[in-house]
Amino acid sequence: MRKRSTKAGGDVGRMRVVYVHGIGAQPKAEVLKRDWDLALFGKEMGAQTKMAYWADILHPGGPAVSTKAVRSDSSFDIDALLREAGVAAENDDVQRFSLALASRLGVQVAAPGGMRAASVQKKILPLPAAWRRPLARAFLERFVKDTAAYFFKPGIRDKARKALNDLLKNLNEPVTIVAHSQGTIITLEVLAAERSRLAVAQLVTLGSPLGITEVQDFLSCPLRVPAGVAQWHNFADRFDPVALDKGLGNDFRPGGFITDRVVSNLQARRLEGFNPHAASGYLALPEVREVVYRAARYDTRARFLVARDVAADLAVEARHSVLVEILEPGAKAVDEDKDDKIRKRVQKANSVRPSLAARVEHAAAEIGRIVEEVSGKDQVDAARIDRLRRFVSASLTPDELSEVAHKYPDLHIYRVWKSNVKRKLLTRSCRAIQADAAWASYRAFGKGITWAVLDTGANRNHPHLKDNVVAVWDCTRPGAPTPVPAGFRDPDGHGTHVAGIIAGASDKDAVRGIAPQAKLVVYKVLDENGAGEDAWIIKALDHVAEQNENMSSVHVQGLNLSLGGPYDSTVYGCGFTPICTELRRLWRSGVLVVVASGNEGQVEVSTPDGTVELNSPMSIGDPANLEECIAVGAVSADSPHLYGVSAFSSRGPTSDGRVKPDVVAPGERISSCNSGYTSTRDLYREESGTSMAAPHVSGLLAAFLSVRREFIGRPDEVKAILLRTCTDIGRDRYHQGHGVPNLMKMLLET
Repeated sequence: MRKRSTKAGGDVGRMRVVYVHGIGAQPKAEVLKRDWDLALFGKEMGAQTKMAYWADILHPGGPAVSTKAVRSDSSFDIDALLREAGVAAENDDVQRFSLALASRLGVQVAAPGGMRAASVQKKILPLPAAWRRPLARAFLERFVKDTAAYFFKPGIRDKARKALNDLLKNLNEPVTIVAHSQGTIITLEVLAAERSRLAVAQLVTLGSPLGITEVQDFLSCPLRVPAGVAQWHNFADRFDPVALDKGLGNDFRPGGFITDRVVSNLQARRLEGFNPHAASGYLALPEVREVVYRAARYDTRARFLVARDVAADLAVEARHSVLVEILEPGAKAVDEDKDDKIRKRVQKANSVRPSLAARVEHAAAEIGRIVEEVSGKDQVDAARIDRLRRFVSASLTPDELSEVAHKYPDLHIYRVWKSNVKRKLLTRSCRAIQADAAWASYRAFGKGITWAVLDTGANRNHPHLKDNVVAVWDCTRPGAPTPVPAGFRDPDGHGTHVAGIIAGASDKDAVRGIAPQAKLVVYKVLDENGAGEDAWIIKALDHVAEQNENMSSVHVQGLNLSLGGPYDSTVYGCGFTPICTELRRLWRSGVLVVVASGNEGQVEVSTPDGTVELNSPMSIGDPANLEECIAVGAVSADSPHLYGVSAFSSRGPTSDGRVKPDVVAPGERISSCNSGYTSTRDLYREESGTSMAAPHVSGLLAAFLSVRREFIGRPDEVKAILLRTCTDIGRDRYHQGHGVPNLMKMLLET
């Protein structure tokens, strides 16, 4: 008999994962389970996961509004509460204890006599249980009603425990239990009562209040690790108001069975409205996934539907920009091979919508309907649904995204990616790359070559660019790219500066672009603050592809992207983000792609002796980590051999071990077009960064192709010539790549 291996789809095998949710009105059981599946596994897991659902016991109508674990009441009267609890209100120790307890529960209290909860120290006075228990009960009944109902209302505890018991009683194989908030209380009591009957390979508790003495007072079981639990992993966000005591190992015996970990969802924390207690935020953490995947024997590289960085944002009730990638004809949906129901749904959808264009159109319309059903008709515009060639971009709430993910076979969805933010890369040059010699010897001015610039736009009225910019398209709005008004002046100025390095010239030719006669098609993919989404960039790439497909020969010969951003190696293969995939398509269709490598080459590190600046390897950004592109680092324009690679320039290798950058070019104090000029005296300004280095290479390649036109549409060969003829400046290969490009050598060798 052969041993069955884990399939690429990521079977959990015989190990079941059981979820136990926390307090508050929750969505329907199947929807809540789906949300947890997406956050933890990136797709719906079917019968491999179960949800112990008990929310309907206290909230039979479901969630009418968003529910918080703890509510505050600034008009709260402590004296009244003490009288209600039957405790002597005039006792100072009781007053201090009650204020400290209020602080622990997140309650903002204005106490009598000017005493406030904020002044109370973290340590709670050790009052006798006779006073502590009635006070804690009174606070719970006032502020955490679900927990109070579980502890004190007859029958509720038994019903909630029964929801988990009924689910577990027919499972004979080991189980992994993932419990959140009050669900950890229910789980502990059930496992303690069942003793060793249940084999729990892993107990994973998230945002648990079990470490709080005032909660422990009302448990129905001793503070012991249940006998059937092999390992207990407890996770607490450092800012979680419910998990006030971050560690359980010092409370439960034997404490060695519990692994306590203080965690933080750094990605979602940057977003306004982040809830550090949210279950989805915990489930998306790499640390939590690692524990569950290992226990459940789940393939960490299994196919997913919702990318992990999208799932990490689901802890924030807000709109999140995503890219919904649509399956091309012949491709297979997630788990189509393993699930007959999914396969039949996909086959039915294929028969109705056989072409990619029809699928994108249908998916966009359906996503609009989902937004209307979940959030209301007035929210459709806020969702910013936009059709691209292979994607639908949208800004979706967690509830809308959950419904979209549920219908993925019918919508032909391959993946849901995050539409990541890309930013401009900022921090005498013709001679350094031998462009001036090529002008004189070969008249390599870029004539007859068209280059696309994806940036903040460009001021086409600038005297330097007036004969070069043939079109400026705005890709930042929903719908097809739209022409930018003639009076657009590029408020940020980054795109205008980049365009002026590639092409154009002043009236007296005192300042020239590297390919002064090349034509430029400019795409506004970054806003006035220099930031943009992946979706906007992909829209521009789609437009370039469409223009080239409608020409008898390649119309746009190259692209310049002086922009970039980080990427998550747990979500994407290096060089395989959605943007990289689309750039690869263009490269293989015959378009050269030039990308700035990034300005993350030097980082500040705090040490006991002060701040130290260190070079940062593996700092190449995305999409510069794409193999099918020319990634450009920066050097001094005047003395590259002397000063070497610029301190800010990102260094290789890539995270999968390839040499990047490919080349380095002048990027320090580069003079080019000032979009906001007010007179002829301030037409130009200086900027530094790999953003300035990349257009030097774009201009060089445009100049080369204008003379050696037989290489148009052959980017692999052009790149090979470029790298072979570079001037070595004697620096580390992962810092300088192949060196500084040399246009004269390229022309002489061809």
